[in-house]
Amino acid sequence: MLKDVLRPWLRSVWMCAGVLGASGCSQNFSDQEPAAAMAERGFTARSTTSTVPATPLEPASGRQALGPLSAVAPKGWVAQQPSSSMRVAQYGLPGPAGEATLGIFFFGPGQGGSVEANIERWFGQFSEEDGQPAQGRRWTRQVGDIEITGVDVSGTFSAGMGMGDAEPQADYRMLGAIAAHRSGTVFFKMTGPAQTVEQWAASFDEFLGTLQAGSVEPAY
Repeated sequence: MLKDVLRPWLRSVWMCAGVLGASGCSQNFSDQEPAAAMAERGFTARSTTSTVPATPLEPASGRQALGPLSAVAPKGWVAQQPSSSMRVAQYGLPGPAGEATLGIFFFGPGQGGSVEANIERWFGQFSEEDGQPAQGRRWTRQVGDIEITGVDVSGTFSAGMGMGDAEPQADYRMLGAIAAHRSGTVFFKMTGPAQTVEQWAASFDEFLGTLQAGSVEPAY
């Protein structure tokens, strides 16, 4: 008796399920590309690949943190992603002869070697046309409680193993500076085609004049 009562009801349930299944299949199937098929039905495809463009390099502005020091980058300098973990900041300096790069290094309090050792190494990276070591110029400057020793050397530049271009670069120039403070020493090294470095030499001096100790206050 119970089977006779349930049989018609079960038959109707299976028929409805079959109809719904067929209807669902027909609505979801399309021989078009997925995005086109979804658009046809009023949906928008969501991509799993990020479409956010890479952040372009922007001209530097405002006071920049440089380890224990900070400074204001001059107009025209372009902040770049540092090319190594040893650099706390890096700037690109465009010019008709090719781009120059300013790398800024901080290795920690009491780290990085002496002023004399670094200057000797920097001079050793340049040579004259006859292969003799280049004769550079050095100077000193006081900015507040920061003592700066600077160098200016030109010639054929050889960065050395693991330090950039292995191929010697003729007609190059470097403006370097070592800013010593009780909180730590920061090293500045602008290197590039001599013509480009000359274009930015005054702004490099201006930049060093803005150095001050202490952290940069966050901007809100």
